[in-house]
Amino acid sequence: MDTTQKQSTMDDVIQELEKKEQVDALYYLVQKLPDFVSRVQKLDDKLDFIENVIEDKQSLSTISNEIEEKIENLHINQEHLTSLLELMHLLPKLVPLLKKTDEVSQFVNDFLNDTASVEYALKGINDIIPLDKAVKVIKETNEQYKQNDNTANFSLYGMYRLLKDPTIQKGFRYLESFLEVADKEK
Repeated sequence: MDTTQKQSTMDDVIQELEKKEQVDALYYLVQKLPDFVSRVQKLDDKLDFIENVIEDKQSLSTISNEIEEKIENLHINQEHLTSLLELMHLLPKLVPLLKKTDEVSQFVNDFLNDTASVEYALKGINDIIPLDKAVKVIKETNEQYKQNDNTANFSLYGMYRLLKDPTIQKGFRYLESFLEVADKEK
C-alpha cells in the first residue's frame, strides 16, 4: 500500500513536470545553472574569507589598533564634530552654489580653450581701449593715483564733472544694457 501511494505520488510529480510552464522553468534553470554555481562559489569563497578573518583575532586586533591610531592622529575633537554637523546642514544650500560655480568654471575653461572666443573678446576690449594703449593707460593711472592719493575728499562737483565724461557715460550705458539683459534672463 505504501509503494502504490508512492507510485501515485511519483506519477503526479511526473505529470506536473510535463506541463509546458514547468518544462520552460526547468529549461531556464538548466541554462542558468553554470551562472548560479559560479555565483554560489563566489559567495562561498567570500563567506570562507569572512569566517577566517573573524576567527583570526590577531589580525582583527592589529587592524583595530591601526584604525584607532589613525583616528587619534587626526586630533578630532568636539568642535570638529560640531562643525561637521553644521556643514552637513548647510549642504543643501551649498550644493546648488557649487554646481553654479562648477558651471562658471567650466564655461571659463571652455572659453579660454576656444581661441576664436578669446580673439573675439580681445577685439571687443580692443574696440573700447586698444590693448597696446591700455597698458600705458593703466601705468599712467597708477602713477597719477599714487600722486593724488593724499589730496582732499572727492567733491560733489568732481563727481558731476566725471559723470559728464563721454567714457564714463559709455560705461554707464554698457552697464545699463548689461543689467537689462541680465534682468530678462532671470
